[in-house]
Amino acid sequence: MGMTVLSAILGLFSPIVFILGAAPFEGRGGNSLKEVLAGCVALALYLALCQFLVARSAGSAGGTRAVWSSSFAAMIAPLAVAFLAIAVMEKPGVDLEQDVPMLLAGCSGCLAGALAARWVPGPASAHGVTVLAACRIALRVNVGLSIVVAALLFFVIAPIAAIDTSPEATPGPAAHGFMVIAAFHLLLAGFSFWKTRSAVVPVASGVFGLVFGLFLLFMASVFAHHGPSAQSAVIALYACAAGDLLAGCSATAVATVGRGEPAPVGL
Repeated sequence: MGMTVLSAILGLFSPIVFILGAAPFEGRGGNSLKEVLAGCVALALYLALCQFLVARSAGSAGGTRAVWSSSFAAMIAPLAVAFLAIAVMEKPGVDLEQDVPMLLAGCSGCLAGALAARWVPGPASAHGVTVLAACRIALRVNVGLSIVVAALLFFVIAPIAAIDTSPEATPGPAAHGFMVIAAFHLLLAGFSFWKTRSAVVPVASGVFGLVFGLFLLFMASVFAHHGPSAQSAVIALYACAAGDLLAGCSATAVATVGRGEPAPVGL
């Protein structure tokens, strides 16, 4: 059940991955094919990696074929629901020209990840050592990234938000909000540092990183409309979002693979 829920959570991010992959080509005349292709490649790679990690974790825990099938269905379900919603709500041909390739890329990525997890060899002892090493690396990366993001929020983004004079700006609440988010990042860094003793990455750490990353990505798009005076904050927000998403993805992946691995005494 836990693997199925985690697969569904990872699948919820698949439309966002498609949008982010297509974003560099958006708005360029005549490049709609490149936009769709880039989004499909990003989506397929993301779901292939997620399905590979989930399937390997289920296999190392003695999961059956039914567990793998339910994880596969749960991961692709959000993408299928989004496809059906667009097909019903939009006029024929309006968005289907990119949503059909998106669905096919998602299914192909999930299938490739599941097959790779089944065929790639991995001895149990080597798996355990690799997982524990990856846990330590992920925890240290989370600590460093959280501190960097907190510093950018405190010393770069919040001061710029406090003096923002654009018509859409709310200087006081925005600055206070960014400082609160920075404080949460420092707490997350302390929690990750404390967990380095056990070399166990909790899934909650990855979820918080993904949520903060998506929120800061949204705030960057909002501040992009505030004029040239906020461009430094936009760049810093994109950097913070990238750091949080990287930390969230690494923590989620390692926590999923390391599920059930005992931590050695003395770490």
